Amino acid sequence: MPARISAILRVSLAAVALLAAAILVPAPALGRQASTPASIPAARQAANVAIITIHGPITKVTAKSIERRLKLAERSGADAVVFDIDTPGGELGAALDICNTIKKSRITNTVAWINPNAYSAGSVIALACREIVTADPATMGDALPIAIGPMGQLISLPEHEKQKATAPLLAEVVDSARRRGHDEYLVQGIVALGVELWLVEHKKTGERVCINRAEYQDLFGSPPPPLRPRLVSAPTGANTAPPPQSADPSAPPSDSASPPAETPPSNASSSPTESVPADGSAVLPPPEQASPEGEAIEFQPAGPGLESLSEEVTLGQEKVSQRPSMTASDRGQWKLVEYVSDGHGPYTFRADDLLHYRLAAAKVQNDEDLQRFFGASHLRRLDQNWSESLVVLLTNNIVRGLLIAVFLIALVMEMFHPGLILPGSVAAVALVLLVAPPLLIGMANWWEIAAIGSGILLLTIEVLVLPGFGLPGVLGIILLFVGLIGTFVGEGSGLFPNSPGGRTELLGGLVTVLTSFVSAGLAIYFISRNLTSIPVLNRMVLRPTTSSDDDEASIFEAIVPATGPVAVGDLGITLTPLRLAGKAQFGDRVLDVTSSLGYIDPGTTVRVVAADAFQIQVEPAGDQPRT
Repeated sequence: MPARISAILRVSLAAVALLAAAILVPAPALGRQASTPASIPAARQAANVAIITIHGPITKVTAKSIERRLKLAERSGADAVVFDIDTPGGELGAALDICNTIKKSRITNTVAWINPNAYSAGSVIALACREIVTADPATMGDALPIAIGPMGQLISLPEHEKQKATAPLLAEVVDSARRRGHDEYLVQGIVALGVELWLVEHKKTGERVCINRAEYQDLFGSPPPPLRPRLVSAPTGANTAPPPQSADPSAPPSDSASPPAETPPSNASSSPTESVPADGSAVLPPPEQASPEGEAIEFQPAGPGLESLSEEVTLGQEKVSQRPSMTASDRGQWKLVEYVSDGHGPYTFRADDLLHYRLAAAKVQNDEDLQRFFGASHLRRLDQNWSESLVVLLTNNIVRGLLIAVFLIALVMEMFHPGLILPGSVAAVALVLLVAPPLLIGMANWWEIAAIGSGILLLTIEVLVLPGFGLPGVLGIILLFVGLIGTFVGEGSGLFPNSPGGRTELLGGLVTVLTSFVSAGLAIYFISRNLTSIPVLNRMVLRPTTSSDDDEASIFEAIVPATGPVAVGDLGITLTPLRLAGKAQFGDRVLDVTSSLGYIDPGTTVRVVAADAFQIQVEPAGDQPRT
């Protein structure tokens, strides 16, 4: 009996142990589910993924917005960040700021999703991320620095200015290539012309490297044969040369005729063995290793046209180049794969090209693909909020020009008719909308706001206190003009207005403000000549009363200036306030007059001090009787 009880206890304990093991040990390690997490590299795996959209032109507002959203993702515990990119490009400074923000982020698992286009600044931002994935179809590249005029036209830059703009771009993409394991010669072709490259493969290790013409000569001992480049450049006017008999110049010549070796066209699909493994992950070169001396290798120009920029390209000391040095001693160890580009145009990669050159890790068409790419549990999109979209709208030059015109018109109306609430309120709102958005994105400084405020104060003094139009008025207009132009120039560009970016912003601001001043002046003249017939505004004009309200002819005669001369010394009485200009009655005539001594109340007896065919100036006449 005790033996039976002991056996029952042993069986029970074994059953409990098996049940506990079934509960405590996770079961997804079996069958098909076990292979899913194993196929995702550990550095890529993420449970919580934040998707930051970068859609439309890249501006300073975009840079501020991305910084805000990236910090939000960090605070929220995101394991990875995906930058959903669809942009035609944008400002160089903003793109470099975004790259710096990405590289300094605490979230190192960053992925750029080319969905579907990352041109210019967008391609530079994509390279800053740890990995790139691409939709299909998609395009990435063409980041040549250009200047855009105030009317949206392209401006041709002198050669020295092109080099100043190209140097920081080269430094950025080469730094990204060293960090992320891309070919640093290949990325140079995105931002500069004249980068002619060939792709070679080591016969033993299978390593692939892009080489230039000089390295080709050293490796193969002969000039490169005429091949068709995979990446199509701008047309050069020359016919495309036929492919050679052999794509591998290191192979021995054959006496027998053989069919030409086809090189893949620009839109050709690469085989899985050449680009991406079956699991969709890219085979990247090994991570960077510190050099024995602990210093970074200098910038290596990919083409002869970039050698003059070597001293201007500043690379960080923490990332060293992994690119092998190609010399004549390596002859016979490498074979030619293909002709990459003739360098006549900037590099532009299609989806298959991104995979072929191992710039992209996989194709991702939608959020579900993206979730499988990370093995993620949660995906959350972080879009640009409404306030940032409003700032983008209010910093548009056309919108700002309209706001400046409205501000000037309302300001002049308030100055000549003090006490009216509507013009002053409109001017205040327009000024806030003009100044606040540039302040938020670093395109305005306090001295510019002080200049605008001082200009308004001097103009007010000129209109309400001092007679005529003298020095305070002139200084007020100059300060107002300069202050408004200053809000168009960014903080960095304002330090060096002779730089391409600073000159473009300065010229754009000058054209916009000047156009607004002229438009506002014409509008003010039209309003002053038709004030009595414009709804709402005609209430600011005091109309003399008549004995008969239905006598429209007498009313018309009372408000329309009569013709006929007045002499210096004639006396009249003001019918409206004279804030420099207004109306006065001389006998049975109502004339437009101008005060020579500042503001004059209605009902004041005035004396003519000057009169010509264009203007009648008056001043208070004291207690003189009315004529």
